[in-house]
Order: sequence, then structure tokens, then C-alpha cells
Amino acid sequence: MTLSNNTQRVLFGVIAGPFVLWVLWLGGWPRELLFTVFLAGAMWEYLRILRQRFPAIGVEAEMVLPVIVGFLAWISPSGPLARLNYSLDLALVLTVAWILLQAFRRLERDDVFPWLAMSVSGLLYFSVWGSSLFALTTGRGGGWGPLAQLLFAVGVCWIGDSAAYFAGRALGKHKLCPELSPGKTIEGAVAALIATSAFGAWMVPTHLGGTIPMGVGIGAILGVAAILGDLLESVLKRWAGVKDSSNLFPGHGGILDRLDSLFLVAPLLLATLHTFRHGLIR
Repeated sequence: MTLSNNTQRVLFGVIAGPFVLWVLWLGGWPRELLFTVFLAGAMWEYLRILRQRFPAIGVEAEMVLPVIVGFLAWISPSGPLARLNYSLDLALVLTVAWILLQAFRRLERDDVFPWLAMSVSGLLYFSVWGSSLFALTTGRGGGWGPLAQLLFAVGVCWIGDSAAYFAGRALGKHKLCPELSPGKTIEGAVAALIATSAFGAWMVPTHLGGTIPMGVGIGAILGVAAILGDLLESVLKRWAGVKDSSNLFPGHGGILDRLDSLFLVAPLLLATLHTFRHGLIR
């Protein structure tokens, strides 16, 4: 018997959701391994999408670069191997040199620079995002306390997306970006920003030691980032002519399909918290 797409979505969510929360709660190496799997998997999906437009590049990059991206996140200042941070610059230079070698060996002249630009952009994008996951958890200990910042980022993505969906269905009349994502509406986007601002107004003073105005501001900024992250993945998939980034999650698509908003929200949350806490924004 073949299950419908909605049934697969519900069953997978019921099983995977509690498991992910449990691993996050455990802390230590299980949580770090989970972050690494998400990070490397997202990079693999990204390179797989690029190969739709650059088939001559082959699958070698998809085997090598996800591992390198995970390593870069681990040796970032907040990663589990932060003591090796002194080698970060060298690792980046060597990786870009390897990417150049692959491009020169496999691609036609007119395809070299586009693939080079997109692959290096992905390398930096996902390594920064991965390092922000480690930075958003305060320490390696278990429990919910160290996860407050990360759960704020995830909550913004989920609440904003849900508000946009329901408001868009009930009130949506004006398309936000019809060429990129026909289903998104201006009314849904406004509802998302209201919802994320309200969530920030509660979450920041309650769990992150900030003020209500600070929470409203951060919630609104992250709400915009979540929408942009979602649109960015839509642009990528339409450019490559694919429906889903992969089939890793039954009924849900891939890691990029589920975490697209978080890719911008997580590093931006770090930046905004740093700015507010150091008094650069009043």
C-alpha cells in the first residue's frame, strides 16, 4: 500500500520531531553529530542541485565538500574543535584551490566561473550557518537551558511560516514574489512579521535576558530573514528545475526544504543579539 504524501508527512513528523528534540536535549556529541549531519546533508543537496545545471562536474564534489563544510564548522570559534581554529584560513584556501582544480578539469570554459562562484558561495554559506548552530547553544551540556537561543531561531521559522500559511489562505490576495514563489502573499508576509515580533517580545525578555522592545526588533528582523531564506531556496530550485532538494525526509523533501529559513535566521540571530547586548543599538 502506498501512503499519500500528507500521511507520510504526518508519520515522519510524529517520529522524527520527538527524536530530534531528544538529541538536542541530550547535548554533547549527539547534538554536535546531529548539527553536522544537517550541515553536511544541506551542502550535499546544494551541490546535487547545482549538478542539474553542470552535469559534467560529476559527483566527486558531493562526496568531498560536505565533509569539508562539516570540518570548517567544527574548527570555527564556537565549534567542538575550536582549538584548531588557527587552521581555518588554510583550510579555506586549500578547499577553494581544490574547487578550482575540479572546475578546470571537468567543465567547459563558459561554465567554470558560474560553478566556481556558486560552489564557493555554498561553502561559505553553509559553513557559516553550521558554525552558528554551535554558537547558538551555550555549552555542551544537556537540558533545555543551553538551547534557548537555538529554539528561538527555530521557533521564529516555524511560527512565521505557519502564520504566513494560514493568513495567506484566509486573506491573501496580493502576491509577494509571483515569479519566485506563487503561493506567497503580502498578507501572509505581514502576518508572519507580526507573529515573529510577538514571539520575540515574549522569548527575548523571558529566556534571553533582553527587553520587550529588543525582542520585538529581533523578532521582526528574523521574520524578514526567514522569508528571504525561503525565497532563496525557491529561486535555486526553479533555476535548476527541481521540485525538492532531495527525498531524505518522506513527504517533506530534503534538509534544504525544511531548514531553508534557518540558514539565514541562525547567523543573523547571533549578529543581532551581539549588537543589542553590546549597546550598539538602543
